[in-house]
Amino acid sequence: MEHDPELDTVFESVADYFGLLAEPARLKILHCLCGGERSVADVVAQSGLSQTNTSRHLNMLYRAGIVGRRKDGSMVFYKLIDPNFPSICRTVCIQIASGSALNLPSKPSKASLKKVGRALEIASE
Repeated sequence: MEHDPELDTVFESVADYFGLLAEPARLKILHCLCGGERSVADVVAQSGLSQTNTSRHLNMLYRAGIVGRRKDGSMVFYKLIDPNFPSICRTVCIQIASGSALNLPSKPSKASLKKVGRALEIASE
């Protein structure tokens, strides 16, 4: 097969996208946003992350086009705008829950994966 520079560009973009999803803090934030639009304070409370850390990750996700934001007075609200995130995350969670994913050092409980799955179903509706 011949080298295709266009494929290199596509693969780099895919790696960048998955790189954003490779950080547990960002996954916590995105999980919070699967239920709908949330203020930064709500995301901080639900995720257990610090305000500074949450804002930094939200900004990264915003610049990447995964979340959108709006300002209402002094409050900033974020929402999930990437329609692919819930289905990608659900697919990975199912793979992990079924045991057919890579041999991971620590697997989440099936109950916690079901909880994530329910939130992702709501987000994709």
